[in-house]
Amino acid sequence: MLQKLKKQLSLTAQAFLGQRIQPKVVVFESDDWGGIRMPSPEIYRSLSQKMPMIKEDRFSKFDHLASADDLSALFEVLQKHKDSRGKPAIFTFNVTTANPDFNEILHHNFERYFVEPFHQTILREQPGALSLWNDGFFAGLYRPQFHGRDHIHQQRWLFHLANGNSAVREAFNHRTYGFDNTFDGTEYLLAAYDYPAVEDTSIWKASIDHGLQIFEDFFEFVPKSFIPPCYIAPKQLVSYLQTKGVDTLQGKLYSFEPAGITSGKRNYHKKIRKAGFDAKTGQTNLVRNCFFEPSRGKGDWWVADCLARIEVAFKWGKPAVIDTHRVNYIGSLVEGNRKENLMLLDQLLAKIKSKWPDVQFMSSDELAQLYKGN
Repeated sequence: MLQKLKKQLSLTAQAFLGQRIQPKVVVFESDDWGGIRMPSPEIYRSLSQKMPMIKEDRFSKFDHLASADDLSALFEVLQKHKDSRGKPAIFTFNVTTANPDFNEILHHNFERYFVEPFHQTILREQPGALSLWNDGFFAGLYRPQFHGRDHIHQQRWLFHLANGNSAVREAFNHRTYGFDNTFDGTEYLLAAYDYPAVEDTSIWKASIDHGLQIFEDFFEFVPKSFIPPCYIAPKQLVSYLQTKGVDTLQGKLYSFEPAGITSGKRNYHKKIRKAGFDAKTGQTNLVRNCFFEPSRGKGDWWVADCLARIEVAFKWGKPAVIDTHRVNYIGSLVEGNRKENLMLLDQLLAKIKSKWPDVQFMSSDELAQLYKGN
């Protein structure tokens, strides 16, 4: 009972912060679309024997490039649920717009980083999925936004590859990423923009410029919002994105700005984020206040928890911004992962509509525009 009360107080305190809006809005923000992860069940079994630590990592176990079956199954659920305006439920697909070019990196002896655009990776690995990306977009079932070009810290990755780290090399040989239990968590490699302000900005600027160009070439518009991989980015990068027209920042309650290394430990400035439009900076903050990650386990607990968080948000005139990663909807490695989690998503959407008939489903950039209009 005490734990439940503490959680309710915490949710209420969070909901008190930030800009209010009039309609009841639900936004699903889903990260990692376009990026590679585990290539196959066989490779997962091989790597997990050599690196038992990845057995605890749901992304290694379940995540993969979305197949045509994955996309069509997700879109079928979204299409089924219309909001008070007659619009279907919509996901914001936060896209990493490029993947490592393993052949070129190897050819250059791990001295330089090379990429291929995400749609080229999809065309090679999941050719039947590319048309679904177009169909889902034009049907209003997803709206792409920017997750960066990379989801790998290229300098750290190349360093460990060049120096022969066995775990990283083994994963590279299987065309995926590798982790070592001496690392400070998987974010060590995955936090693509973990660059303190004192470091050279040319690497992340080149990544951002190229990543945005790939996005615009494929989707034919400039994204309005950005979510940093692992929620870590220097404030200079966020400001730079504003000059490119990307003026909305997605994220959780706190931001993490790299602050350098002290005594061998990486440090971050942890700052609280208030949802809404800031007229002084011209930036809009979207704050994720609900979570739907059933690939972690616990089944329909996620439905109940998400509904409770939505209720608090609506009570305080705030949108419900739901954090839900791609990994929850992928069945190429473990079909049951997609099947079971889509059933839970179906339940969640049905209960949202039943409890709040006047709900409006929006993408992240639509919510940002609503904030600005208010």
